[in-house]
Amino acid sequence: MNNPPAAFPAVALAEKKINLILCTLLPLSSLTGMAVDLVAPSLPLIASDLHISSGITKNVITLYLLGYALGNFCSGFLTDAWGRKHILRAGLLGFIVASLLPVVVPTIIAILVARFFEGITIGMIVVVARAIYSDILPPQKLVRMGTLMGSMFGIGTVIGPLIGGYLQFYGGWKACFLFFIAVALVAFVAVLFILPETHFRRHSLRLKTIHHHLAEVLHHREFMALVLIMGAIYSLMIAFNTAGPFLIQTKMHHTPIFFGNTGLCLGAAFLGATFFCRYCIKKYRVDQLLFFVIHLFFLIALIAWIGSFFFFQSIILLLGVSIAMFFSTGFIFPMCMGKGMELFRHITGTATAMMYLINILMTSLTSFLLSFLNIQSTSSMIVIYLLLLAICVFIYWKFILLSSFSSTHAV
Repeated sequence: MNNPPAAFPAVALAEKKINLILCTLLPLSSLTGMAVDLVAPSLPLIASDLHISSGITKNVITLYLLGYALGNFCSGFLTDAWGRKHILRAGLLGFIVASLLPVVVPTIIAILVARFFEGITIGMIVVVARAIYSDILPPQKLVRMGTLMGSMFGIGTVIGPLIGGYLQFYGGWKACFLFFIAVALVAFVAVLFILPETHFRRHSLRLKTIHHHLAEVLHHREFMALVLIMGAIYSLMIAFNTAGPFLIQTKMHHTPIFFGNTGLCLGAAFLGATFFCRYCIKKYRVDQLLFFVIHLFFLIALIAWIGSFFFFQSIILLLGVSIAMFFSTGFIFPMCMGKGMELFRHITGTATAMMYLINILMTSLTSFLLSFLNIQSTSSMIVIYLLLLAICVFIYWKFILLSSFSSTHAV
């Protein structure tokens, strides 16, 4: 389906103002990266303090991801219809209020409700920020912006577990939510004074319009394949954040600070991959890179799974293969995101809403299913990685490679 032509960027701003807006919005990607990872080291303590099972505690991540998916989906339509500025402010205020709830009411119900609404509001923030990039940047910069956003997200995943580990060790699990409040307050003040309205080609908020835009997005084969790959590859990180704290801290008897330092290494791998990806897309085509990286890391996971039979409970093997999986996510996810954003510039809010609804629902489902599993070994963790990469390989062959081959052969 052909996209209608449009003149971009959509709003004329001075270069200095654009750079100031980017400096204001890009750190919000780091907040998104921290929102899962910062809480992960505290999951075992939450379970013991509140006398609940590990399965229920893992839903702290599951419900956040579910809210994140819904927040992305709904706010995409709203921002295309109503603009950017006020929705972004509302999202930040909502995140502050949600983060305050577990501090005031320290129960598992309050934590789960708070995490769900943290997810919704973070989803609003992310969608609006991405839509603003499309408003103010020319086409050739958007794919590179996707990798830069991935880099900022990676910074959040680098420092999130480390900060979370120290916060939990010295201040308890409530300290994580107090940290969220402080960061979001700073972001709200910056957005309040710096961000102008950037969206003026608004679409009416009517069911017929929404249906038309959704149909256009859902029938785009390449876009949907990219979205599904994003969901499967991001689930690699969510799998570790869900099962890793209990495997490393409870089964292998390491401290929360050790887990935080582990998260630091994994986040550094993700961040390094985003920078390496930015370098590579300047020299090679996205389809070439996607083919090579997906198959390479599937092979790495397969070899690691075979090796796990000889090193059944090896923390070194677990961390080594997890670093490789985080690197693959940091390379593949932002590349797919940037390419997907570039395909639907005229309805960016709707496209990103659908993009994140699908891929975050996939990660939420992964987290939910893992809440029923008691991961007791390195081998079991690697099997999860292997299955998720197998899904990526299947999607790539079925919906991108073979589809492209069929189209070329038909011509």
